[in-house]
Amino acid sequence: MNVVIPVDAAWAVGLVLAVTRVAAFTIASPLLGRALPATARLAATFAVALAMVRPVPGVIELGDLLAAGAVNAVVGAALGYVSGLILNLFTSAGGIIDMVSGLSIATVFDPMQGDQGGVFARLFHLTGLALFVVGGGLALLVGGLVASARVIPLGGSLTPVPGLTGLVLELVSQLMRSAVELALPVIGVLLMLELAMGLAARFAPQANVFMLGMPAKILAAITVVGSAWVLFPDAVDGVEATVARSLEAVLRGLGGSMPA
Repeated sequence: MNVVIPVDAAWAVGLVLAVTRVAAFTIASPLLGRALPATARLAATFAVALAMVRPVPGVIELGDLLAAGAVNAVVGAALGYVSGLILNLFTSAGGIIDMVSGLSIATVFDPMQGDQGGVFARLFHLTGLALFVVGGGLALLVGGLVASARVIPLGGSLTPVPGLTGLVLELVSQLMRSAVELALPVIGVLLMLELAMGLAARFAPQANVFMLGMPAKILAAITVVGSAWVLFPDAVDGVEATVARSLEAVLRGLGGSMPA
């Protein structure tokens, strides 16, 4: 006996477009695209797509489907990239400490970031992402992505407005400022150590102080890096607030509207 399973064409098209938007978001997001294994990314993509799917009637021709898919890919990639940009501040803060302390010479390939990273850069990155997820950051990203289907429908079109470029530049500026503020306690201690070694080399040149400079800076960085941890809760709160504003700003800047 043949079993016929009816499939709603409008719902199937909506599912394809929802998967396209979520997949683009996952690829562009530094949290979902790099911190999760491939199996988890695939499962998260289909789970979120099922939560945001809406029937899309009227998209039957291949050309219309490709155009709608491109729109959703742009929306997902923009949301993932812009909202995840501020998450790089933890890696930047750790990289600054690596550079100042001399540990930047001990770089290894970081598979999560996809590039070379120092000891503190990787440590700060993992700690920041863990606190972000524990504090509800993942739910914030998923909620914003699901809500985007109401602001910019799956079958809608884009009417971009000026301001996205300024938003990205503002986020980069905030990223660098927050990274320096997070690493500032360690930078201050290492600066004082540099001054002390410079004075010692000036008044006791026979001691060959600079031979001990690198080990002393590394030891000082390891000893006082804990002073930066007390700044992490405020930094994570600021990141979550910035992510929420970024999601809203991207949706407002892309300006979706239903096709005529």
